[in-house]
Amino acid sequence: MAGATLLSAGLVRAMIGLAVLDHPDHRSAHNHPTPKGGGIGIMLAFATVWPLLLLFAPQPMPRTSLLAVIALGILCGVSWLDDLRQWPAGIKLAAQCGAAVLVVAGAGTANTLPGMGLAVLWLIFCTNAINFMDGLNGLVSGCLLVGCLLLAGAAPSLGVPELRWPAALLAACLAGFLPFNFPQARIFMGDVGSQGCGLLAGMATLYGAQHATTPSGWLFGPAVLAPLLYDVTFTLIRRSLAHQRLMQAHRGHLYQVLYRSGLTVRTVSMAEWGLTAWGGGIACATATLPGPEALPLATLLVLVLVPQLGWTALAIVRAQKNPIGPW
Repeated sequence: MAGATLLSAGLVRAMIGLAVLDHPDHRSAHNHPTPKGGGIGIMLAFATVWPLLLLFAPQPMPRTSLLAVIALGILCGVSWLDDLRQWPAGIKLAAQCGAAVLVVAGAGTANTLPGMGLAVLWLIFCTNAINFMDGLNGLVSGCLLVGCLLLAGAAPSLGVPELRWPAALLAACLAGFLPFNFPQARIFMGDVGSQGCGLLAGMATLYGAQHATTPSGWLFGPAVLAPLLYDVTFTLIRRSLAHQRLMQAHRGHLYQVLYRSGLTVRTVSMAEWGLTAWGGGIACATATLPGPEALPLATLLVLVLVPQLGWTALAIVRAQKNPIGPW
């Protein structure tokens, strides 16, 4: 895994030299043009080491369909071209939809048409949510790194030991990127990284939901991703109730409001990492409980959601005390 980290770091450094710049606008958290496309390093390192794991990993590996590999390649390719050319949102959405359909068709994650439809929607939602949340140094990459480490450790207890090595590999690749992005950003992940990682995260949660052998094992993925998915869901609902255009770019995510209210990048991103660790920790702890001792689903949901509600309350209070304009 150290080799994957070094390979990722080397590729990220090369992308800094390539200098495909992200120019700041009114929504940006950065003030100076900064290279983007660091996700190339993450995804290429993952794609390079993955076949070696399939050959030499000491434990079983998840069955990887050719369609899933093609889907990830198409999505990353379109996302990189979007980083270069800034394509319309419709093209990106079409690529996400196509990738999700290919993954579901190849992986057999559902046996009924409604089930397949829900799986496709989940993959699209995860991909978009992680892409939307990638707007602050280290936030998404750090959350995913924490989540992958938790999954690598908990996979056997959840009944899906085959996810241990893929999770550890993605964590290693993210670890190669993070020092270049946090706390000071020398490069951004870009759509190629956020969307590629988003699709992988969605695939892992679907696999876990289908194959986990513990009563609450299916909850692990959503619990780990809760800080990212909750922020996006809350923001969509809030903007819909306010009759704001959902497709219009904005600065109204909770993490953006907290940053605009005066919290530092380090504080916001590390708090999100902590929320990720909390959700994953709750899911890990409950997954190891025997059936009769397993916590009710409602209790699990409350334990995961209460910190998110506290985060929301903090954003509202700080926005009122530190006027930040429309959000």
